[in-house]
Amino acid sequence: MRIYHFRMNRSGSLIGIFLTIMLPGFLYSSCSNGNDCVIDNVSYARFKFYDKTNTSIKLGATITVTAAGTDSVLVNQEANAKGLELPVSYTGHIDTFIVKYTDLMRDTIFMAHTNIPYFISMDCGMAMYHLVEDVKCTHYAIDSIKLVNPQINFDPNENFKIYYSTLISK
Repeated sequence: MRIYHFRMNRSGSLIGIFLTIMLPGFLYSSCSNGNDCVIDNVSYARFKFYDKTNTSIKLGATITVTAAGTDSVLVNQEANAKGLELPVSYTGHIDTFIVKYTDLMRDTIFMAHTNIPYFISMDCGMAMYHLVEDVKCTHYAIDSIKLVNPQINFDPNENFKIYYSTLISK
């Protein structure tokens, strides 16, 4: 019976060979989406823009949206926007979004919600859904905001209608 001894040289070739052969299989099996897991497990609040006659519009202004209390830019200088998809906080219960139209004009949207942990599966783990309890906003360019669907999850459904005056819409 022959016994083989593997010695590592300075380059660590045995580990390199092992990683070259085995690592792609591990990565593929752990990252494959064959089990219908959601790749991006952040739920987004979906806002659509309307004029006072309930007609869908594009904004004439270029907008930037930030999350209050952070340095996060959620939307950066978007032109001709028909709406927004903004991430909802996992841990907070009130999200505050600042919509900047110009250096002097901005609106703030306050969204109160309950966070609802949702078990997807053993493979996919948990996700967070949200139930909107209230929404308010300032009224510089926004005329009003209406809650359409209080359930925020991975569905692409509209959650809010933002009504603008004709001054900012196209």
